[in-house]
Amino acid sequence: MDTGIILDWNTIEPYTFYTQRRATHPLYYAKAQQSWLIYAYPQAKEVLLHQDALIPELNTSQTGLNKNAVQLIQQLARLNNFEQHQQSRAAALQIYNQMQPVATQDLLDLLLKPVITGIPVDWVEVVCKRLPALYILKSLNVEAKDCTFLIDHLPVLVKIMSPQQNPATIKQLNELINLIFPLLEKYLPDGAFAPNYIAAEEWETLLVSNLIGLLIQSYDAGRGLLTNTLLQLSNQQLSLSEAENYFEQAVVETLRFDPPIHLTRRVAGKDLLINDQLIKKGEMIIILLAAANLDPQIFESPLTYNPSRGNNKAHLTFGAGHHQCLAKHLTMRLTAETFKILYHQIQILPQSFTYEPLLNARLVKNLFIIFKNQEK
Repeated sequence: MDTGIILDWNTIEPYTFYTQRRATHPLYYAKAQQSWLIYAYPQAKEVLLHQDALIPELNTSQTGLNKNAVQLIQQLARLNNFEQHQQSRAAALQIYNQMQPVATQDLLDLLLKPVITGIPVDWVEVVCKRLPALYILKSLNVEAKDCTFLIDHLPVLVKIMSPQQNPATIKQLNELINLIFPLLEKYLPDGAFAPNYIAAEEWETLLVSNLIGLLIQSYDAGRGLLTNTLLQLSNQQLSLSEAENYFEQAVVETLRFDPPIHLTRRVAGKDLLINDQLIKKGEMIIILLAAANLDPQIFESPLTYNPSRGNNKAHLTFGAGHHQCLAKHLTMRLTAETFKILYHQIQILPQSFTYEPLLNARLVKNLFIIFKNQEK
């Protein structure tokens, strides 16, 4: 069955797949997905920017999830009603304004304390799944024991975004979220600081939900960016005197060339005309961000990894418009700082890679490395 998307990252190489699709079907309707699929950059960006291309709502009426879990899902879906989206964005900005700078070196020292020079470790497990979330929590002055609890339970928490959950997972999520909500409320402003157009209780829920959303993003997209950047940098020959801004450029190019998140979804809020193609109200749209990032109309020699390319920042990995990811600057800065500190200490071991069974994200399960000169 022709689905138009990659169902198994272990058997299909995305670069050739996307190149062929974009050349033959830049925008078409896939019966298997019951969705419009977009591979070309101009059409992808047009939909991302279109005010009537909405974030799909999730049906939580029959899930068995409790009140806190349902509220969380609804917020994580970034409700498409404009007023509600503005409220959620205001809560996210409040969290960012509360964050204080944290030294990346200190966090890496903490995570790498048990690591022994020359002994293989899994970069994904030791650093990538923990560093982004740890940065967020430490920047909000979350206590060490609470940081440990939250990070240790992220593998369960991220399952809330899965479209299919079994009874055991639902039970786990209900219990976990009932613990996490009051835990995080301790570190966020109470309802007395809510904007005058939002009820105090709703404001507190918005703040907690947005913070949980940040942690979930850090676990998937954050670890993916740290892993993919290291893989791309391993093909570069950099001297100790390499320009300071090289790692920032490398992170941006990784987001274009090898992004962790490959697709996003929208639903037509009314009839849309995209590149002379009518997309009817209510029809689903799947935007292949990773394919659009390889569009030769926009990026010269798009299948070449080139951090010095002048327009790499035009990539669509973080989306575009008012739904663009607010965490993009934090994620990029943290990744660049990590490699400024560790790049010359890391050696990737010979290995084959397998990928997580996800449709929207291409995430390496394990990446084994050794530290050549890890300072304690």
